[in-house]
Amino acid sequence: MKQAQTYQPARHWLDSWHVDPSANRTYDFIDGLRGVAILMVLACHLIYAHEPNSPAGRFLLHFSNSMGKGVNLFFTLSGFLIAWPFWKRKVNQSTQLVPPGYGWRRFWKIYPPLALSILVLTPLFIWSEGDAPVFIRTAIEWLTGVAFLMPVSGKLNPVMWSLVVEIHFYLVLPMLFLLTRRLSAKTCLWAISAFLFVVPVSIQAITGKYPVLYPEIKDPFCTGLSCFCFGVAVAGIDALKLWNKGWSKIAVAGWPVMVIGLAGWTWAGLEPAQNAAIILHLSHWIFLLGTGCLLCYAANPDHVHARWLCAPWLRWCGVISYEWYLFHQPIIYWARTLFGPAQGNVAKYLLIIGLPVLVSVTFSALVYRLFSLPILKFGRQTRVAAK
Repeated sequence: MKQAQTYQPARHWLDSWHVDPSANRTYDFIDGLRGVAILMVLACHLIYAHEPNSPAGRFLLHFSNSMGKGVNLFFTLSGFLIAWPFWKRKVNQSTQLVPPGYGWRRFWKIYPPLALSILVLTPLFIWSEGDAPVFIRTAIEWLTGVAFLMPVSGKLNPVMWSLVVEIHFYLVLPMLFLLTRRLSAKTCLWAISAFLFVVPVSIQAITGKYPVLYPEIKDPFCTGLSCFCFGVAVAGIDALKLWNKGWSKIAVAGWPVMVIGLAGWTWAGLEPAQNAAIILHLSHWIFLLGTGCLLCYAANPDHVHARWLCAPWLRWCGVISYEWYLFHQPIIYWARTLFGPAQGNVAKYLLIIGLPVLVSVTFSALVYRLFSLPILKFGRQTRVAAK
């Protein structure tokens, strides 16, 4: 008699790039949104030109520069993914609100690639720019964690400013859930979301201080936490099941809302009007609102747009996005230094922007697959063994 065979679902080639391909399978579209975010940041740093004479040309050039707001999309996605297990435990009335292994998971994800990037890039920066004492001191401050607590020079890979904001969020979020543990889940949803919105914005308004990346990297008084509020709120709505599939229409609206925010940000930067600062702030929040809307695809992951975001190539960009983020900007900078100005030569311009993309994506993919992924698996296995 033939033995009954257990059904095994077909594996996808992307499964081997995940620590646990079965976890959060419903939210594969978030990998695609990560891919969108890293491509936006890459476009911001890649596209360059002399200031065009035409208003339309100037607007398009500065609009490409506004693509750096893709970092805010990363923050919103991080708010959703990091807060979701907290909300799940809150809804289930778990006595332990902080997920087991929370700190170690964040450590294995963030620190090893960061440390590797510092060890690889610091000698190259010293070789290309000199000023060894500054770069060595800055590298030590990042490796020891001092940079997450005190201002640090922005000369060594300025993109690392976002990690300071991220780490502050990782520290504050568990405290918010612990402080509100006696509140109901619904009350907690509004309390935590309001805190992340109101407190950082109030501090900015009172002190005039914001997260900065140059000449020093610093996030005074955790003023960057407001960028996570929409992601945290949507995660709570999802865990509490306060929505239905119709909410996916909000996600569709998120794309034009984001574009309006980018256009407003661009226009305010071009027009040195008296109210430009107000328009910048308004555009910033319009863009953030759009990023929060995109998360509403979680209400209906089978929506056609969500399936588009699950395109393997886009999800793959999202999977390696952290490593790509860490390494791309110095490679772009050194390519421009090596080749010099394009001076209207289209072939040379394409080489200057194309070669860094090829080098950075290849190197980042290798770092993720051969370095980061094994470490993530080790961290996961260690946690399972500890259980």
